[in-house]
Amino acid sequence: MSIFGRRDSKSPTSASSGGTSDATLGQAPSSSKAQQRRITHIAPGSRVQGELTGPTELLIEGEVEGEIRVDATVMVGTEGVVHGPVSAHVVRIGGRVFGSVSALERVEVAPSGTLEGDVSAPRIVIAEGAFFKGRVEMKGDRPDKPEKMEKAAQEKAEEARHAKGAGEPGRQPKTSVEPGKA
Repeated sequence: MSIFGRRDSKSPTSASSGGTSDATLGQAPSSSKAQQRRITHIAPGSRVQGELTGPTELLIEGEVEGEIRVDATVMVGTEGVVHGPVSAHVVRIGGRVFGSVSALERVEVAPSGTLEGDVSAPRIVIAEGAFFKGRVEMKGDRPDKPEKMEKAAQEKAEEARHAKGAGEPGRQPKTSVEPGKA
């Protein structure tokens, strides 16, 4: 079973093998998976090495060494430490991350957080008191946004050229003069 895999059935084998049922989390059983909140927790004192991938939220309060790619939220608790790149929809850092961080929605570094690595996301929040060392790249929300900005700049430049005309001071007229016949 993968680190993010959970069984939906309430069989005794899933509970005895370390799986967590909704009843033990204090949640009422729900028929819709969208209504159930799944979190993978790496507890304080735990150390994980390798690649972590999956669709569920990830809460790191222990130590992770390796790449993290999650299709949800990654939260690094105040005691959490990550050595490696992190990629997710949302990344919240309250502990320490040593590696590049990329998010589809936003990256947040809390006042207790430390981030040493490059950040890439549409929205980036670095709280007062947080430590950050690296580069910031704020990606647009839409992939076509840079193209629209470039097209608008080209149109503006074209309008400026038409408005200036040939009689502008400092501009040489386009005439040809043969040497010695001035």
